[in-house]
Parts: sequence; structure tokens; C-alpha cells
Amino acid sequence: MGYTAPMSDYELHSAPTNNLDHVLIHHFVNGGPPSAIASNPLAVLLAGYLLQVDTAAGMVQMRFAPDHRFLQGKGVIQGGIVCAMLDFAMAFAVLARLRLGDGVTTVNLNASFLRSAGQGIYVASGYLDQLGNNLAFSHASLTAADGSIVATACSTLKLFR
Repeated sequence: MGYTAPMSDYELHSAPTNNLDHVLIHHFVNGGPPSAIASNPLAVLLAGYLLQVDTAAGMVQMRFAPDHRFLQGKGVIQGGIVCAMLDFAMAFAVLARLRLGDGVTTVNLNASFLRSAGQGIYVASGYLDQLGNNLAFSHASLTAADGSIVATACSTLKLFR
């Protein structure tokens, strides 16, 4: 497979849906290269990068590199930011299985913090567990550069079709 240029701003913002994250995933699944997540302002701030999408398995991998702006006491990333990275992975895993134009919103998110997360590079892996007519269930893990799991989460998401 040859190189495919990342989506232009025109392609991203003129797509037939109002969910730009879903447009980015759709482009990736259809042969686009791994790319920065420019479809969401928070993902941009967290230096989000889409690494892998497996629609058959309902799996997504994303890289994040939160900078010093997201650190709190003792130099650790604020817990809500850890949850945001996990939430991105779970929502993207569900979106990867939906038709372009469908959407999701998180109804419930349960996170477990296994160790503190300092400034660095993290990989969030999200997995679709079950896709129903109105709800989806997913889980995710956030892994540090040294391979240690920093946090895990599970989520219920409402589907908009």
C-alpha cells in the first residue's frame, strides 16, 4: 500500500457528518496513514495521534503526550486528563464500528488508577465489548512508555443513529 496524505482541513471540515473524530477514523480505515488527531481540540492539546484501527476486532490504539500544562502536584497528570485519554480510546473504538454519520456519547465511565502518570508518552488502547441498538460497552487501558499500565476504564456509550 502506498503513502496516502493526511486529510486536508477542507476534507476534514466538509465531510457529511458533524463528528470530525468519526471522519478521521473513517479516513484512516479507508487507507489513510497514522496521523495526528486534529479533529478535536482536546486531542490536539494532548498531542493525540491515531496509531491503529481494527474495525473487525473493535480496537483502536492512540498515542498521547500531555505536556506540563496537565501536571498537578508532584508532577503527575491530573486524573481527569487520564480519564480523557481513556475516553477517547473507548469512544473511537465504538465509532470505528459505526456508519459514518452515526455518533456516540459517554453515559458512564469507571476508571481505575493503577499508578501515577508523569509527563511522557502514553498509548491508549480501546476495545468494543458489545454493540447494541442504543448502547455500546467498551474498555480501555493506558500504558506508559515503559510498558506499565497506568490506568484502565470501562464505559457505557449511547449511540446516535
